[in-house]
Amino acid sequence: MLSIGEFARLAGVSVRMLRHYDQLGLLRPERVDPHSGYRRYAAAQLERANQLVALKDLGFTLEQVGVLLDDGLDAAALTQLLRTRRDALHAQIDADRDRLRSVEARLRSIEKENPMSEFVETALPELHLVQLSARVTELAEIEDEIGPMFQRVGAALDAAGAARVGPGVATYTVEGDGMIAAAAEQIGETPTPAGLEAVTVAAAPRALTTRYRGADLSGIQQAWQELVTEVEHRGLTAIGTCREVYLSTPMDTPGAAWEVDLQQPVR
Repeated sequence: MLSIGEFARLAGVSVRMLRHYDQLGLLRPERVDPHSGYRRYAAAQLERANQLVALKDLGFTLEQVGVLLDDGLDAAALTQLLRTRRDALHAQIDADRDRLRSVEARLRSIEKENPMSEFVETALPELHLVQLSARVTELAEIEDEIGPMFQRVGAALDAAGAARVGPGVATYTVEGDGMIAAAAEQIGETPTPAGLEAVTVAAAPRALTTRYRGADLSGIQQAWQELVTEVEHRGLTAIGTCREVYLSTPMDTPGAAWEVDLQQPVR
């Protein structure tokens, strides 16, 4: 089961909106603790969340979305609606391009046109990192924060003459209704450059991982969804700090594709 913060990150919506969807009966949590009131969601509910957000992005009211979902809208009909919206977005001004990418990512996820990811169960090593971090509550905040944080970390390393000893790492740690997102680099025993914090990410004796490859990062949310769904399918529980290890990026090698190892500690 996923906390509301974890589910919000994977579904790409805010915690506030999940609570709103719950109140409207559009997406109720799988379980609510009778004492604390904490909401818990199943990974299987991500598919309904994807459809809900996709329909809302098409311009349907939430009342209309509820009717469409409860009437059993099939994937083919939803796919056609999304394709129509995608074509309309292509004709709009450049300011709409970010929204277009979001709709296309939802389309790929709902169609499941990409082959299923391969999953590897393994142990994760302890990591000694220098980083910048920020508390975020919505996916858009993560996207806005991570890139600039990596740039600032890189600038601090360059100014200090510190050499990297491994690939860059993003970490995500759930904290209440939000999470701490961090952009980090590995520099070994080199003194911590000014303005950065030194942290140690604990080793994980058991984790489930998958490899994301793509020309951009628009499909990485879908890859995370598949990974967490596989965790639940295997009867495991996601715990601790999850990691994105950037094995190859266009910033390191111009023209290169993204290759990112997604790592989720489990028990």
